[in-house]
Amino acid sequence: MCKRGDCSTVRLKEPRNLLKSKRALTIPVTYLILFVSLLATISVTYSYAIVKISARGAFLKTSVAKQNLLVLDSAVHAVAWSFGASEVVYMDDCGGTFKIEAAAKNLVINFTDEQSFSYTVFNSSVGKAFYELESSESSNDGLFVKGDYRAIGNQSTSTMTQIYFNTDDAKKLTLSYRPSATALAIGTSNRKPLNLIRIYIINLNFSQSLTLKEKFYLKVVSLNVTTFAQQYNLNVSVSSLALKAAFDGTQSTVWLPVSSNAEGLVVNLEIVVCNVKIQKAGV
Repeated sequence: MCKRGDCSTVRLKEPRNLLKSKRALTIPVTYLILFVSLLATISVTYSYAIVKISARGAFLKTSVAKQNLLVLDSAVHAVAWSFGASEVVYMDDCGGTFKIEAAAKNLVINFTDEQSFSYTVFNSSVGKAFYELESSESSNDGLFVKGDYRAIGNQSTSTMTQIYFNTDDAKKLTLSYRPSATALAIGTSNRKPLNLIRIYIINLNFSQSLTLKEKFYLKVVSLNVTTFAQQYNLNVSVSSLALKAAFDGTQSTVWLPVSSNAEGLVVNLEIVVCNVKIQKAGV
């Protein structure tokens, strides 16, 4: 036992080797944490970059597909209504599959006043061309590159062309042609005003059924123009008559101005069909 004043305080000191070992252990652990954090950051950044690059690639391929169908559409309009005319077009590789379904896109047109009469004046497929594209994050379903959703147009409609996206069982970019109608008062018949209603149709169902990939050439040929005429002697006094179109599930109506009197009117209805053939070109 220590007497008062004789005891001295004893401090325990950690061995120097132990302190050095703790410092030596702390440095690698710190570097390990930094390394793992860096790896995680790189991994996230890399994944994000891959997604962005993939999306950018899909966007560029879709742009090529759009341009291809616009070029094809331009060729169709260049030869349409000119017997025997033809053009060859180059279709660049867009990563998708190009197809023609000649028997697709059924078109039904009814001529009616929506009250006293209704006649089916056209019922046939008119064909379509389309690309099956790679899927992407962005959805363009229902977007029209050219034209709009209406199944039939009139004098004020700018184009018969419809180029649009749809995703029924795959992402598709489709080219098809809707009908367009005009109306004109041209005289009298049996004391009734005589009107001419004309429906224009571009028909692709003489085309080859194709499935093509990568780069290729297509030949677009105007085979002929056929006209179907029917006269309707109507005992109604109206200022307009309707054409109702059902086009591959889409229904639209256009009202055309006509001239009539108390006795009614006469309508000469003409359906003018341009038969266009799209086939693979041997270039």
